[in-house]
Amino acid sequence: MTVCVVYIGDLDDPTFKWEGGNWNGNVPARLSPEFPPMTQHYNADFHAWVKAVGVKCEQTDFGAWVACVTKAQITDFITQVYRGKEDLPWVVDSFKSLKMFVAELSDTKSYGLVATEW
Repeated sequence: MTVCVVYIGDLDDPTFKWEGGNWNGNVPARLSPEFPPMTQHYNADFHAWVKAVGVKCEQTDFGAWVACVTKAQITDFITQVYRGKEDLPWVVDSFKSLKMFVAELSDTKSYGLVATEW
């Protein structure tokens, strides 16, 4: 079974490379807790949102994609993906803490919205 995880990563991580990485764990260091599981397989909600809003997104590892986003875009992602699902048992426990974490992010910094699968 494939495990899919989305989290907020640190684009200033010196081990992360947008291009030329070794594709063996080339993802930004994790800043946030994992997002609650989404309803679609293989991070389909992540990929659909990236396509819809047109943010820069690159595959940086065999099973990882990184989107360059702002705090406002992370908030939009959460709103779009979890709309109507906030009370689902697998969402409710971590949803409030995720939103509190995002609220503390800088309004002027860019982050990596990281989607992995393995």
